[in-house]
Amino acid sequence: MKRLNSVLCTIATLFASLPSAPLLADQRSANPPEEVTIPLNPLPFDLRGYLRRPDGNGPFPAVIILAACGRFVSSVDHDWGEAISSWGYVTLTLDVFTPRRTVGRKTCLYPAPPELAEDAYRGLNLLIKQKSVNPKRIFIVGFGRGGSLAFSAVERDGIERYASQKFRGAIAFYPSCSDVKGVMTVTTLVVVGERDKKTLDACRRMVEGEDDIGISRQHGAGAPIQLATLPDAYFGFDLPAFQKPIDVRGFHIEFSKPATDQSREMLRQFLQSHGR
Repeated sequence: MKRLNSVLCTIATLFASLPSAPLLADQRSANPPEEVTIPLNPLPFDLRGYLRRPDGNGPFPAVIILAACGRFVSSVDHDWGEAISSWGYVTLTLDVFTPRRTVGRKTCLYPAPPELAEDAYRGLNLLIKQKSVNPKRIFIVGFGRGGSLAFSAVERDGIERYASQKFRGAIAFYPSCSDVKGVMTVTTLVVVGERDKKTLDACRRMVEGEDDIGISRQHGAGAPIQLATLPDAYFGFDLPAFQKPIDVRGFHIEFSKPATDQSREMLRQFLQSHGR
């Protein structure tokens, strides 16, 4: 976990030096995103997100998207939210990190507390109120630390048990799996690059039902978990900012368009097959 957060810290630092894209810049779809806020009463701040709707009246299936940290929210919405919406889904890309930033600190420097998954359910409640959304077909998708929060949102005995509404399925891209027991309440897809050995090894142990000391959970416990790997792909394979790769504490971060395209198709097929 410490190493993963070091990687994300470096990514955040590099993104901080890049110009931030305006919310509506370079949008290719006919339906640009709508900026939304979700009050966190009694906390004195709001969640910020980007809501996209496909053409038509619906009701449509929906997807909540969690980026790895606040710096990624706009680009993830542009790259992934736009694509998923074009498939006929309402999408809500949430920034669950920036509102809790303290003065002088970057959110990506610190672990994502599992309780932040509560924000995913705040987003779920917002979507359920939309007439264009089918409340029984809402998925959660996360990247990096956002993927870990997707786990937290659907793990048995986690935050999921306190929620009145449920997700239909969960998808996590290159998440930290080392602290995850892996007893999920919904079908879950984990996507990792084959060359991202540290992430892949931890996720394989989680999917196979083994923790770090080799104790397996009960066979068949929880909903099915599928591990999908991408040939020749590394950590952060979908991040165009890393067309020039970097190495950080044993992690190699490198963008791959073929891996991104393949992972996008994996996601599309998962949503279609589990959204009926």
